[in-house]
Amino acid sequence: MIDTILETCHEYSNFYVNYLNKRWDNISPMEYGIVLVVIAFIGWLLMRNGMRKV
Repeated sequence: MIDTILETCHEYSNFYVNYLNKRWDNISPMEYGIVLVVIAFIGWLLMRNGMRKV
């Protein structure tokens, strides 16, 4: 039972890793810009929330 669950999780993770790798290899400049903006926004939120806790 556990082996089946682990195998299923492994297959799903392999599928999504392969999908994301293929998607990243064919990313457009607009999509790359969106990724950078999202990363910058998340970093800004983390830095902003980090200053409040001190």
